[in-house]
Amino acid sequence: GKTLYRRYDKKGTEYVLAAIPLGGYVKMVDENEENVAKEDLPFAFNRQPVYKKFAIAIAGPISNFIFAFFIYWLLLLIGFTSIVPLIGKITPNSIAAQAGMQPQQEILTVNHKNMNSWDDILINLLLHAGNKDEIHITTKNMDTQKNYQYNLNTTNWHMNELKPDPLSSLGIVPYEPTIAPIVGNILTNSAAKDKLQVGDKILAINNKPIRDWFDMSNIIESHPDQNIKVEFERSGKIFTTEFKTHYQRDLLFHKHGVIGISPKFEFPKKLLKENKPGFLPAIPQAWETTYDFIYLNFLVLGKLITGKISLASLGGPITIFQSAGTALNTGIVPFLGFLAFLSIAIGFLNILPIPGLDGGHILFQVIELIIRRPVPLNVQLLFYRLGFIILILLITQALVNDILRL
Repeated sequence: GKTLYRRYDKKGTEYVLAAIPLGGYVKMVDENEENVAKEDLPFAFNRQPVYKKFAIAIAGPISNFIFAFFIYWLLLLIGFTSIVPLIGKITPNSIAAQAGMQPQQEILTVNHKNMNSWDDILINLLLHAGNKDEIHITTKNMDTQKNYQYNLNTTNWHMNELKPDPLSSLGIVPYEPTIAPIVGNILTNSAAKDKLQVGDKILAINNKPIRDWFDMSNIIESHPDQNIKVEFERSGKIFTTEFKTHYQRDLLFHKHGVIGISPKFEFPKKLLKENKPGFLPAIPQAWETTYDFIYLNFLVLGKLITGKISLASLGGPITIFQSAGTALNTGIVPFLGFLAFLSIAIGFLNILPIPGLDGGHILFQVIELIIRRPVPLNVQLLFYRLGFIILILLITQALVNDILRL
């Protein structure tokens, strides 16, 4: 994009901030890529000692990991509320059902590791995907406070390849409180303004009975920019009205109906957990989260290579946009958490020993250190072409998966 800001330091290094913030790069003086002025030869990348080239190549991925750590630390410093991982339902004949798991129990540990949220549980379940072993889960009954131990046999554990979901594939459904379809707030630009009032109970939309708020939301979302007939109860009397819904577009430009109202609901306090450890205690917690996600990426890569996880589970730009949109709509905290996770994924991808990526440069530096001379340029070019082919194949697979998920 167009240059917005440019400056030069004392050594002549140019720094540029451009108009389209879709990424960044560092271009260095290098005799293998261009003619280098005589006075610049001491600065040429190809003439630098191995340790300098190694440090330059690894700086990008390390920066991604540091950024993620900082975001996780910042989130802990600000503080956020997480939902207690309470089981809502156990799917009949599922792996969880065969192990004897019961609803209305809080998951305390997975394989003897403490769980604080559903995210923690998902990560630890993914670690076992394709292993054909046992998952040990400890739960606590919310009423009796009694603990229970379960062993889930994953010999026949199969996840949806395009949309892998460890929880549902095991038969565990997270608890969702029932939200009554009672209007709690009406926005000033609401499509229902002058039609509904705070306290109205929605009974039916387009003659379809409404059981809870999610029923109503699903119907409204599927009718963007359309007239709908709403039956509601007010002060013990039944009324009917009609109005036209508004709409919002998602990141893929699909229309979703909205009417600008929110429910009268407060999440049960016993199911909420406050997370605000303080300045210093937040540091090891942020590091542990960063480490866990880096380790998860390495583990998932191994499972992809060995076939324990299908390549159909790869996500491309469409999946990333959808996930970003969902996180942003949920709130700034989930969105920042998503950015941190994405930064780790990018750093991990770049550190892989694929020619053309930072990891490819690192691989050549390691080889140079072993053989005590630079890898011949023609060999590097050959591997760069192979690396480019690998990347194109992976991107194509991810895009195909994205399209199949739509």
